[in-house]
Amino acid sequence: MWHRVRPLLLVFPLCAGCNAIVSPSEEQCAADADCTARGFENAVCSESVCVEAEEIDPVWACLGSVTEPEPDPTKTVSFPIGLVYAIGGAPISSDAVIDVCDKLDVNCTGDDPKYPKGINPGADGVVQVEVPEGFDGFVRITDPGIVDSRVYVGRPLIEPPTVEQIQLLKPMEYTGLASLAMSEADPTRGSMIALAIDCNREAVSGVSFDVPSADDVAVPFYLINQAPVLPPNAIATDKDGFGGYFNLLPGGPVVKAFRAADDAYIGESSFQILANTISYVLVGPTPL
Repeated sequence: MWHRVRPLLLVFPLCAGCNAIVSPSEEQCAADADCTARGFENAVCSESVCVEAEEIDPVWACLGSVTEPEPDPTKTVSFPIGLVYAIGGAPISSDAVIDVCDKLDVNCTGDDPKYPKGINPGADGVVQVEVPEGFDGFVRITDPGIVDSRVYVGRPLIEPPTVEQIQLLKPMEYTGLASLAMSEADPTRGSMIALAIDCNREAVSGVSFDVPSADDVAVPFYLINQAPVLPPNAIATDKDGFGGYFNLLPGGPVVKAFRAADDAYIGESSFQILANTISYVLVGPTPL
């Protein structure tokens, strides 16, 4: 959107949503430099009138114009993932098993070498993952000490994700979080924790989530200061960017993200819900 600079005498609208106070017989400019010479900072010449661009918050500057580059399947994307316990932050046991899975391989049984299986983290809980460029799947994490977990990358990977650490829950911690949200973890259902990221691929506040397929048993929540808070007491993410749903039915839902201030669409991600499993989903700006 553009705002016209107001230097002269008469209201003379020249475009939808723009106002200028100019004489209809006077041209303000012939080039952008004319606007600068007249003292209009950050203005450009449009239809002989100096107009000043509305300041755009870089956090959301990409909305409405998101594009995704074409991946090169001959290339790979390599990145580390640090696996830690959500409470205390200690590294996950080196006995944990990490499997890289194609998105359509719901049961993660494929044997394609592009999606390695049976990886163990180091003593520091870090595992190095390498996937084909354009990977749009998930990483499955299993260990006796945690609730079975799946981490979905959200959109096809062209470059390494900015998220470098996954905080995983022990069964008792998961039960405790559910009880704080006035819910009870149903072992026949699963849960989703979403992370909202902005145009700079950083965690962001002020984002609301919606899973259209969620039924009346599913419980939406936001992690505010790392504790679950239910609507209407929380309707959007805090600076850490987390929210989700307890007790979603098994299946293939979609989570949608919106800017809570004006309900502007941000993006969406598809994922799978399995019984007694937590799905972690990255949700950022996506093409319209």
